[in-house]
Amino acid sequence: MMTEQSNTSTSRWKLVVSWLVLILFVAGVEYWIGWKTVLAPWASFSWADGLIALALLVLSYALRAWRMYDYFPQQLGGQWMQTWRLMLIHNVLNNLLPARTGEISFPVMMKRYFDVGYAYSVSALVWFRFLDLHTILAFAIYPLLVVTPLKRIAVPLVVLWLLLPIVVYLLRNRIEVAFAGKDGKLSKLAQQAMYGLPDNWSEFWRSWGMTWANWMVKLVTLAWLLGQFVPNVSWNMLQAGVVGGELTSVLPIHAPGGFGTYEGGVIAALSPIRTVTIHAATIGAVNVHLFVLGSSLVGALVGWLIPLKAKK
Repeated sequence: MMTEQSNTSTSRWKLVVSWLVLILFVAGVEYWIGWKTVLAPWASFSWADGLIALALLVLSYALRAWRMYDYFPQQLGGQWMQTWRLMLIHNVLNNLLPARTGEISFPVMMKRYFDVGYAYSVSALVWFRFLDLHTILAFAIYPLLVVTPLKRIAVPLVVLWLLLPIVVYLLRNRIEVAFAGKDGKLSKLAQQAMYGLPDNWSEFWRSWGMTWANWMVKLVTLAWLLGQFVPNVSWNMLQAGVVGGELTSVLPIHAPGGFGTYEGGVIAALSPIRTVTIHAATIGAVNVHLFVLGSSLVGALVGWLIPLKAKK
């Protein structure tokens, strides 16, 4: 009983802090730079370039939906549009709701749309998130190390990092036995991840390949977009900047819409560049973040327009 009350109290505090971060961020930007100044670059932004970038982000959402569609062939087979709808709505909820509460929508909608049990869908989500985090970090390792004295080990380290999912899959049975029956968040998370692993190597390679395709499209698009707001920055550092923003999604404190934390991640990644002021980095980070949120809202509108299919 005490544990449940403690968990509830912790969740409430996280929610309060999340909203406080949002309020402080909005007020801080207005006081320090001014929202009019932050949004001014959009006046000269090409509509054609914006539409292309939007189309590419929506394509990345389609690749994410394809990964899920391929993972649940028996439950989702023949229901691509419903899968597409679920992914688009889940994506916007995940982006907008505070403290990562949007993740809850995935098992809830999987149960509602496709009658997939919570344990199965949550385990699949844990596996997907492992692949997502691993891929994002793979994009970050090289550009961050190449500007440090450790640049000589950047490539070998990337190669070793890329082997991690293969090692996990090879040792899945041993890992499952090692954590079986143990309590604790780490043990439960490991058990869920092992339960969510693909059944065979073919499914493993497809889920990993689609994860890479999804993030490659998204991060390349966002890096290009960041370069439109923060010019004269190398491609490596632009990539590191957007990766820094995306990585903030794993933080325990996540403000509504990710405001404040996302920008902080982008600015931190760009900080090694002496020619880029915090002022310029902030303007670039805010505008890229607004574009990400705008594209997810457009995607959600498309998903909402897809009619629900009656259950058989």
